[in-house]
Amino acid sequence: MSIKFDFPDEYVDILKNYAEENHKTVETALADTFEFLELKDESFSHYHMVVEHPKQYLNDADGLNATAIRQLYMDLFGEDTVGDEAACYYDPDRLDVLFLDMQYDTEVPLWNVLEMFQNRIPGMSLTGDTLTLYFIGDRFHGLEEIEAVEEWLADPSHEDQDDGGRHETKGYYETIFDDAEDDEDFDDEI
Repeated sequence: MSIKFDFPDEYVDILKNYAEENHKTVETALADTFEFLELKDESFSHYHMVVEHPKQYLNDADGLNATAIRQLYMDLFGEDTVGDEAACYYDPDRLDVLFLDMQYDTEVPLWNVLEMFQNRIPGMSLTGDTLTLYFIGDRFHGLEEIEAVEEWLADPSHEDQDDGGRHETKGYYETIFDDAEDDEDFDDEI
């Protein structure tokens, strides 16, 4: 079933400006907003992120190579947290999209993750206990390449096909908290 909305011109202008500032189509910006409203108060231990043109979210990233960009994203979401296993794939020669998988030791509120990503609102998809965050410009057209890379990454033999994983970085980040009470304090932060 499809519902047609008529928004006041002022709201349409706000949405168009927001979409332009965040390098998104209007349809994607609207869908991202509704998905955020649905999941904003939830917490998850497993986050998967798809970041189109990842350099645009970093300061002074023009001179950085793919390995440095992968490490920056892993550090951004892994350091100073409850502890987590991180895996990041980025091969800009294949596709200018970064894939980041964070398996935290305990649930982390969505607000905390978005705060680490400059409070930008991504598209969201919940599959089982994994929340996928889509920082991409158009989620409704031309996703075939992104989907193909995700399928390839899901295949355990992909590291053999990637010259031993040279476009992938993995690691574990220790928790910054001394005990379970500190973990709870982190979960309650906003």
